[in-house]
Amino acid sequence: MKTLWQQLKPDIKQALKEQEELYPSLIKGIKISLKDNYLWSHLSIGQARDLVYFTNYSLASLSSYDWSYGEKFINADE
Repeated sequence: MKTLWQQLKPDIKQALKEQEELYPSLIKGIKISLKDNYLWSHLSIGQARDLVYFTNYSLASLSSYDWSYGEKFINADE
């Protein structure tokens, strides 16, 4: 089974990479949580929120489905 980091969509990984120099410890924490988990539902709300902060999505634009399954962020078919 692939980790969430391995399942992460390329544009989301790129967004994190672009912010890594400015926010190294925050991005490191996000990467650790994604590499340590295999299912979106295993992330805490705080971990998912932190990931969203570094993408082009706003917190308000996400539906309950997005929060529950993370399909805007991960490739669900992997």
